[in-house]
Amino acid sequence: MNIRCGIEINTRLADRVHILGYGLNWRDPGFVRRLEEFRSRREFRARRIVEALQKQGVPLSFEDVRAASRETLGRPHVADALIRKGWVKSRQEAFNRFLAQGRPGYVESMGPSPEEAISLIREAGGFASLAHPKTVGDLESLEGWMKQGLEGIEAYYALHSPSETARYAALAESRGLLATGGSDFHGPGSGRNRALGVAVPDRVFDRFMERLSRCA
Repeated sequence: MNIRCGIEINTRLADRVHILGYGLNWRDPGFVRRLEEFRSRREFRARRIVEALQKQGVPLSFEDVRAASRETLGRPHVADALIRKGWVKSRQEAFNRFLAQGRPGYVESMGPSPEEAISLIREAGGFASLAHPKTVGDLESLEGWMKQGLEGIEAYYALHSPSETARYAALAESRGLLATGGSDFHGPGSGRNRALGVAVPDRVFDRFMERLSRCA
């Protein structure tokens, strides 16, 4: 069976810019090494967030956060620890009260730049798409990311309105980018727990699959 792997990489741009990678070779040594580096940065950030919360009188330990996941740590896992401790009732409340930018537990992202993320995906034999462009804002950096090798934009996204979908699909068409689709499903209790899958037109799917077939 021919398995194609994908990834979503959070970048350091105020937690707004995420880069999707499709068709990459997850065993590529360079990819594995850089991914471990990114994970280490995320863990360090999680520790800093815990320290910031402790200074605000929130009795949370890093062990509480680590108990939430054996995977790569991020703010959602801090949120889950806050839920278990009874400080909040949901991830959304945790972000609103403690973890969003401007809140007492916020620590600047230590992730890679969008350009680094795009290069990493390409070097591992895959292609990159800009995730949920609505969160990015004015997209003034899109041209630069395309020069770095960005090939797609997630026009079909579970939280896009029909007009937003049309806008980003038209943007992809005008720039010669692939239109990609995703639900941004993050699992039960995440606040992003809609059913998996998002509808895309057949022609969009076919173009995506043709590009995927050319990945290393």
